Amino acid sequence: MVISNNGLIILLAIVIPILLLQGAWVFYDARRRKEKYYWLWGIFALMDTPANLPIYLLVTRILLNNKKRHSSDA
Repeated sequence: MVISNNGLIILLAIVIPILLLQGAWVFYDARRRKEKYYWLWGIFALMDTPANLPIYLLVTRILLNNKKRHSSDA
């Protein structure tokens, strides 16, 4: 598959803003939820789109909430 220079520029013009928006949203969401390493979540979200967004949501919404809920019951 050969991508011309114009095609590559268009592809990057679409992908880069999506990555930046995803990283910014994850960073601010993790900080708002008072995650300990919110900055690390933001960097993690910048690495790939959209694969890291479901991982972030799964870990913070389900796994960490269950852990916090069980630790407060004890």
